[in-house]
Amino acid sequence: MNHVNESHQMKDLEIISDPNTIKVLFDKIRALIVFKYLVNQEMTVKQLADAIGKNPGNVLRHIERLKSVGLVQQVRTEKTTTGIVQRYYRATAREYRLGIADMIKANGGIKTYAKDRLRNMILGLEAYGVSIPESRMNAALSILEELIERENQISSEIAIVNEEFWNILPTHQQEDASRLMRDVMLTRDDEYLKLKDEWWSLVMSFHKTK
Repeated sequence: MNHVNESHQMKDLEIISDPNTIKVLFDKIRALIVFKYLVNQEMTVKQLADAIGKNPGNVLRHIERLKSVGLVQQVRTEKTTTGIVQRYYRATAREYRLGIADMIKANGGIKTYAKDRLRNMILGLEAYGVSIPESRMNAALSILEELIERENQISSEIAIVNEEFWNILPTHQQEDASRLMRDVMLTRDDEYLKLKDEWWSLVMSFHKTK
């Protein structure tokens, strides 16, 4: 006998902005459970334990910790012929991203990581002939931060309505459909388009072609 839990629709994208949640994912086993397995399918603790080669009790503790910060949820139970009730878990979203703005407001290593990540993204544009001088770096960082945050906010509001159909799609088709839907929603958002124009103008003002 199966029992399906009442739950929210699975999100296409979830933004992780709480520093405590980010710290939970610093654990390699928890990150593996979420990003390799539960974003792709629902699984029991036993199935996860077999997949990653860990004790079921240890895996259950990780699941409970992930549930406590909203990254994993129980989706259904299934009673076996021997009377054992199996609980199936899955991630709350198909994809997760770190909330840059909230990370920058945090303290310690998380703040440093967020700032370094943004700066390195900009420095990487050198490969495309874009060299933003230090005198304009703060402006570039500010615009890029706002642009990413707005994109994340809009994208995180998109829900996967037909999960049964979604689950039978191959990964590449899921990614293509997700990208198309995000593009549609982003092109309807005036704030995002304004920020994108600002970013384009800044980048192109320092773009050099051979």
